[in-house]
Amino acid sequence: MDEEKTLLLEQLKNIERMKVYLMSRINEAGGNRNAIRRTTVYPLAKVKPMEIDDYPVFQFSYEGALPLYKEEDRDYLAMIRHYYFRATLDAYDFSKIDFQFDKSVIIIAQHYENKIIRDLDNRNRKLIQDAIRHTGLIGDDSWWRVWNVDIGFLDPRGNHVQVYVVSQENFAEFIKVLTKRNFHLAHIPDPSIKEGILQKYEYGIKEKDNENEEQLSDVIATHFWG
Repeated sequence: MDEEKTLLLEQLKNIERMKVYLMSRINEAGGNRNAIRRTTVYPLAKVKPMEIDDYPVFQFSYEGALPLYKEEDRDYLAMIRHYYFRATLDAYDFSKIDFQFDKSVIIIAQHYENKIIRDLDNRNRKLIQDAIRHTGLIGDDSWWRVWNVDIGFLDPRGNHVQVYVVSQENFAEFIKVLTKRNFHLAHIPDPSIKEGILQKYEYGIKEKDNENEEQLSDVIATHFWG
């Protein structure tokens, strides 16, 4: 059993190494359209500054589920850290934003394609928070300035992670919006990999979205984001 576990973990690392190589070739071929600079990861996060009901919300969308946290495997952890830093920082020109949350909440919404039992308390979440801190959207991430919230949703379109940054003042209102509108707000970074979409389910959601579209202000917010 131990030998099999070791072999599987080594194969997992080899997959990550191959991804880094393929990502570099994709960038050389101009295939990473959302990158603001030459990067080594693919796909990048999808980044969106929003204004919802007159308050600012910043969204980061990541393809796939969060990978398992392997504290004892430093090589693997370094690769995961590299991916989330570059996927976050290379996806948007944060120098254009003249705004910083004072006291904020980072909401990590993990969307799963089925109800298989999973633990939301994946310590790789900290890597995403560290990357967001480097964007300049938040100051230091001390406990009283940055709260953390984990939430999970069922989404037949596939596994993905949506991260929202909102002020503590507006958190209570936004979490109500998120629980009702998570399907509409979510952005899966690369639409070409959504082969598992259940079309009938999506059609039903679109019908509901059309009915509620006017009730939610979800636009690019030049007032906050420059």
